[in-house]
Amino acid sequence: MDEIIVLQTLYSLLVQNKTNRVSLVRLQTEINENVLIRRLVPSTGKQVLSVHDILETIKRLFPKQTSLTEGQLTFYNLQLAELRDKLYELYESAKSRLVEQVREIEPQINLLLEDKTTSQRTRLLLLCRDTLLNKFQEKEHARLYQRSVEDAAVRERLDLGLIRTRTPTSILELQAWLQMCVANATMYEQTGSEGWLAARASQRELDDTIAFVRSVLE
Repeated sequence: MDEIIVLQTLYSLLVQNKTNRVSLVRLQTEINENVLIRRLVPSTGKQVLSVHDILETIKRLFPKQTSLTEGQLTFYNLQLAELRDKLYELYESAKSRLVEQVREIEPQINLLLEDKTTSQRTRLLLLCRDTLLNKFQEKEHARLYQRSVEDAAVRERLDLGLIRTRTPTSILELQAWLQMCVANATMYEQTGSEGWLAARASQRELDDTIAFVRSVLE
């Protein structure tokens, strides 16, 4: 996962800079402020990935293609298309590993689905789904998710209407669907644009909504 985060952030900065150089300090800051990183790792107030971690990851991904001078990382003979292809390759590899892990625990999942308490649990999850969606749709920026994003960079199209037709297996899965909506919108919009800022703002709205629903469940 570290490689994906580093590569995704690096790609975004290179596109923005329109050059083959990136500030190491800015790269580290952007990586450690990444939404996915902040959600995967509990907040400790410390940097999630150190400069050493980032440099080692870059060396592993681009052997003999980089140099570091006065805090600036320079990449040699690196095309953005190559970088994008490598990013997709890592995505697909991670996806395959996750699919295999799910396949391994599928028998256990089936047992849970056959349990006599499943119907009651399903009703509770559907209630949570509708409550969370209704609350989120009251927010200012929820209008961003009334339709699915269509773009080459977005692998799965999701909108609030589509989520309302799905039955989540857990609150975490429901949260992941909504998080994917926000992530898709952020990737789709140009960095710094009005749409991008709105998508970033909706992240806070989603966090508030999830916190509200969790407090009700508790």
